Amino acid sequence: MTELYRKPGLAVYEKSHYSHKEHIHEVEQILTWYTGRNTQVLDIGCSGGLHALEFARRGFGVTGLDIEPSVIEIARKRKHNENIKARFYVIDIENDELAGLGKFKFIYSIGNVLSHVNREHFLEMLQKIKGCLDNGGILLFDLLMNEQPFQEEIYPDDNDLQIIWKRKIDEKTGRISMDGIFLESGFRQHFDVWGYKIDEITGILNSLGFKIIDFSEKLDFIEKNKTKNPISVYFRAKLEG
Repeated sequence: MTELYRKPGLAVYEKSHYSHKEHIHEVEQILTWYTGRNTQVLDIGCSGGLHALEFARRGFGVTGLDIEPSVIEIARKRKHNENIKARFYVIDIENDELAGLGKFKFIYSIGNVLSHVNREHFLEMLQKIKGCLDNGGILLFDLLMNEQPFQEEIYPDDNDLQIIWKRKIDEKTGRISMDGIFLESGFRQHFDVWGYKIDEITGILNSLGFKIIDFSEKLDFIEKNKTKNPISVYFRAKLEG
């Protein structure tokens, strides 16, 4: 997908986002409301497997997918090094079929992975994901937002990731051009991604048969959005047949 998510950039990405075991905290936040135990879980855009392996350590049957072969190789090595049971596959969710993966009680995709999917293929991609979800199963994902006023510059807070982002958006299409610099390493990254509106996504989920839909800026879903123009939002939806 992008250099940052390939093997050469993965160390930079993980150090900037997860050097203090933030992935463990994120899994723990999810488990404050996801009450299923020892169920089958699918991680879409698993990267090096940090979240997927944490779920596996806690007894879940985990499958991780990523478009980039080099990070799947890293996830598999981590699995073998710890003797953890988990499956990792190289799959392009935008273009590949998912039906052969089986059914899952919980499917998640975090890190704004789905914002990289072309808007023209977004609905079709969600339909494929829905096909992997058991009735009563839960889908969790986050997306970059196309809300106004759009934040064109994002600077780190004292306790935030040490990354500066400069962004431009085409308000009509939701296309976002992002340029980031990782302050510690000097690593630079460019993204072209897609932003959405909250009402747009809840409408799509409703049309696909998801009946319980919630959204929040935080993974624990305790508080609603505090800002009128959030950078990204988590969506939580339950499929009811």
